[in-house]
Formats: sequence, structure tokens, C-alpha cells
Amino acid sequence: MSEHINPNELKAQQLRTLAALHRKRAAELDMAAAAALAAGSMQRLAEIITESEARELAAHPDLAELNAQLEGFYGEGLEPPDKGSA
Repeated sequence: MSEHINPNELKAQQLRTLAALHRKRAAELDMAAAAALAAGSMQRLAEIITESEARELAAHPDLAELNAQLEGFYGEGLEPPDKGSA
């Protein structure tokens, strides 16, 4: 004896399955939207850091002189081979 399937119960189960699929897709789209916002925020952060570095360099024009002093203290690296052999 096979059990009779209520068509209303079958339709309700189909609708619940469809709703679950929509919830999954909605969550995927929500995650994609969050990633898009994060990408925009990271791009803006990179722009702000670049602008900050440019302002810092403009505010300290003597950085080239400091760099020369540090090279004099720490050395400029290896000498060319023709200087060392003479």
C-alpha cells in the first residue's frame, strides 16, 4: 500500500527548497557587494598613503642631504674594480 502524497505538502516542500536556493544566492551576492566595498576602500587607502608620502617629502626637502650623510656614514657600497686594484 503506497502512501498518498498530498499535493499541497509537495508544493510547500518545493517552495521551501526554492527559498533555500534564493537565500544561498542572496548570501553570495551580499558577499560580493562587501568585497566590492572593501576593494574601493583599499584603493582609497593606497591613494591616501601615496598623498601622505608626497606631502612628507615636500615638507622635508633636506631628505636628499640626509641621504648623502647616511651614505657617507654607512658607505656607498662596493667600489668599482678599477679603483680597488690601483
